[in-house]
Amino acid sequence: MSKQTLLIELGCEELPAAALPAQSEALARGIFDALLDAGLVDSTTTARPLATPRRLAVLIDGVAAAQPNQTIERKGPSVQAAFDDAGQPTQAALGFANSVGLDVAKLTRLKTDQGEWLAARVEKVGQDLTTLLQEALEVVVRKMSSAKSMRWQTTDDRFLRPVRWLVVMHGSTVLPVSLFGLEAHNATHGHRVHAPGPWAIPQASDYPTVLANAFVLVDPNQRRQAIADQIHALVKENNAEFDEQTVDALITENTHLTEWPQAIMGQFDPAFLSVPEAALISAMQHHQKCFALRDTQSKALRSEFIVIANIESEDVAAMRSGFERVIRPRLADAKFFWLQDQKTPLDQRREHLDAVTFQKDLGSIGAKVSRLAETAPGLADAIGAEPERVNHSLQLSKSDLLTEMVGEFPELQGIMGAQYALAAGEEPATAQAIEQHYWPKASTDPLPRSKEAIAIGLADRADTLIGIFGVGLKPKGSKDPFALRRTAMGLVRLLEHQPTLELAELLKMALTPIARQLSWDEAHQQETLADVHSFCLDRWRSYALDQGISTATANAALAVPVSSISDLSARANAISGLLSHPAIERLVAANKRLANLLGQTHHGEDVGVDEARLVETQEKTLFAQWRDKQTRIDQAIGERNYDQAMGELVELADPLDAFFEHVMVMSDDALLQTNRLALLREMRAAFLRIGDLAQLGV
Repeated sequence: MSKQTLLIELGCEELPAAALPAQSEALARGIFDALLDAGLVDSTTTARPLATPRRLAVLIDGVAAAQPNQTIERKGPSVQAAFDDAGQPTQAALGFANSVGLDVAKLTRLKTDQGEWLAARVEKVGQDLTTLLQEALEVVVRKMSSAKSMRWQTTDDRFLRPVRWLVVMHGSTVLPVSLFGLEAHNATHGHRVHAPGPWAIPQASDYPTVLANAFVLVDPNQRRQAIADQIHALVKENNAEFDEQTVDALITENTHLTEWPQAIMGQFDPAFLSVPEAALISAMQHHQKCFALRDTQSKALRSEFIVIANIESEDVAAMRSGFERVIRPRLADAKFFWLQDQKTPLDQRREHLDAVTFQKDLGSIGAKVSRLAETAPGLADAIGAEPERVNHSLQLSKSDLLTEMVGEFPELQGIMGAQYALAAGEEPATAQAIEQHYWPKASTDPLPRSKEAIAIGLADRADTLIGIFGVGLKPKGSKDPFALRRTAMGLVRLLEHQPTLELAELLKMALTPIARQLSWDEAHQQETLADVHSFCLDRWRSYALDQGISTATANAALAVPVSSISDLSARANAISGLLSHPAIERLVAANKRLANLLGQTHHGEDVGVDEARLVETQEKTLFAQWRDKQTRIDQAIGERNYDQAMGELVELADPLDAFFEHVMVMSDDALLQTNRLALLREMRAAFLRIGDLAQLGV
């Protein structure tokens, strides 16, 4: 059966750039999975997702034209049940014959160990690609629709944007598939300006070439590379460099905004450089998707930018002038906001935060700042910060939310707060605390350098988590409207570097002002604390896995009561470092036996080891080595030197093996049994101060 390349293209009105990658992948994955289930492709085949703002497409090589015919053996009723005493077929025989489309006389017999049965061979004709694809497309496209999908005709069909043409080809053959009232054909459309088309596609595999000739780079990876090559060439030519914090995101965004990307260098009035760099960069990035440039020596922002056009112009100068003309009012707005906002200093904005809602049950941003004023300064000792500076910075930390600049560019909260603080004559340390208390915003972002920022950031995140959980708005499934997962991840990362600050204690501090404000009873307080504590540990688990800690290691560390996140991470790292030790398997096995034995009885838990009752050589040896190491282990754990403690404990693998092999722990002699369990209980307790190695299962 011939196999050809399959092409599917949905020609759309301009799709949102942010949705393009997910929509493209959903189409490719959905169609491929349907073909794989139908047996029209094999698992080694790959689906190639292709997309531009005006189309979603997929190319799949090696697709069969139809399923192969199958011969199916059907087993019917037993011969005894199929015929009566007169040899006439019963209802069971007639029903089976009817189900396979044969006369009873044409049925065969199947002999088995259980007896003889009626049987039949049925030829099942394989479905053709067109039939299967029609159903698959309808299902896949329906799943791709969302709450933001549109209707553009009288039918109930919905999609992210109106679909204007449909291409479905198998090799050179157009498959008679229909969708959204459109019949499939073999003609695509090129660049709106350069080569609108339509353009015939001779073979499905010719699709990328046909579009390239029509000024469309349909492969997002190819467009991304084209943009990267062009902007790097311009930067090198002009002896500049990129603002590295924005370049990758802008390349991605421009990839999904263009079909034929062309990079152009532009300039703006150097007078705008008096505005803080972050504001200029946001204005350029968000309004025109421009790349900000810096001087290679001073690293200061330059009055130049690179913009990606979606057209190849013969008059580049005119196009450059157009972009410069468009970007000027955006930069003028930023300058206006900067000057206007300074007329009202941050400290004068504080009282107006009472009119800005944080969450309807928890009250205003002003109420939140008041709650933080109870908790953040109290963290100063643990953080090593100055309480007065913490409180002063805190009172100013949210005021920039009321500025015109942050209203226009919300991503600048904190950043512009720091700039306005400096402009008003505040100390640099205060400005640093205002900006950095939002750090880290993502799991890979840098941590704040300011101790005051750490104190405010911890209090802020703890308040948000306790508050939102407490009013019943915890995340459900993929829905997390208050970004609590990100908030908890930031809290975990901050606490990882605060060894003396316990997670439970921090959450209790944050709970106190909220519980008083909302009159929570004791039961609700405890439930909220438990939920948030568990949620934060789940976030720690995710972070640990991202850092290379195995799931089993994380479970082993979490099996022990958690004090500080810093301590939890240190214990997990020590356990992880032990995994390559030659004795690890024996040590894990020993811990499992320890857990099983000690789980069988709680008798004598407060009894110590009586050395006089050690009878067997192996238990004497184990006891001697344990006592020799016990002080060093206690000291190492007390100093949180878990690597050293584990190094001492791992050396007990051999004597433990010998003990279990030669000593009967559950002796009939109650005194011997109690003494041996006491020895094992002491050793198990030492392991459990670091982690439950029985969880490793190596």
